[in-house]
Amino acid sequence: MRAQINAITIAAKDLDLLKSFYIKTFGWQVQAESEQLVTFRLKNGLAFTIYQQQQHSEYLGRQDQAGNALPKTYFTINTNSLKETDEVFMALEIKEVNIIRKPSQVFWGGYSGIITDPEHNYWEISYNPME
Repeated sequence: MRAQINAITIAAKDLDLLKSFYIKTFGWQVQAESEQLVTFRLKNGLAFTIYQQQQHSEYLGRQDQAGNALPKTYFTINTNSLKETDEVFMALEIKEVNIIRKPSQVFWGGYSGIITDPEHNYWEISYNPME
């Protein structure tokens, strides 16, 4: 797998508050937004997305449970195709990686799945047709 990170996503209790913070404090410009999320495009093509907490949990395929809260952040590695995404997940299955959600079409138009590392940090492996 490539040594890269294409996107960082954080969960927000108050989307408007965080959006305002990043605009006013860092001077970042919004690339895309909806009622559920705001995306800023940073240098070198890195995307920084703020996601409403409830939708963040649903997207990751898990809900907060007592004593086992979901991480507020996940990282994304983009592939070049749907086929490559599937191939990466086949290799991850062979390596017995913890797969939270197998690749599938997602609401934003891409194709992605979610895994965790041994300390339960979340990683999205996805094909983004808009890249």
